[in-house]
Amino acid sequence: MTAETKKKVLVVDDDDNLRNILVDALSNAGFEPEGASNGEEGLKKAIESHPDVMMLDVMMPKMDGWQVLDKLRADAWGKTAKVIMLTSLGQMENVAQAMDKKVMTYIVKSDLDLNNIASTINTVINNQVI
Repeated sequence: MTAETKKKVLVVDDDDNLRNILVDALSNAGFEPEGASNGEEGLKKAIESHPDVMMLDVMMPKMDGWQVLDKLRADAWGKTAKVIMLTSLGQMENVAQAMDKKVMTYIVKSDLDLNNIASTINTVINNQVI
């Protein structure tokens, strides 16, 4: 992949270890990943850089993932931004809330498979809901 064709992925998670692992895995898979450690920083980076996909944690300081998503959807670009929710919460009401907000997929952290993360990102980039 040339630099021009690398897809940008923004990973927004306050867990430094997980964020760094995801950024490294995505970089190794040929993506151009960027990290943000809280919701405010993630929203700012998303609106400035327009990533192809945004991986967004739900529970974070300053601004949680739902607040980020609401603000993102209020932005002209953000209305159609591709978002993957990444969370420790697997309750069905959270999954339903994510789908109502046009989230492409919802990954529970305990189910996260780094071996499949690239294919998940590519599926979302190709407008397929998982």
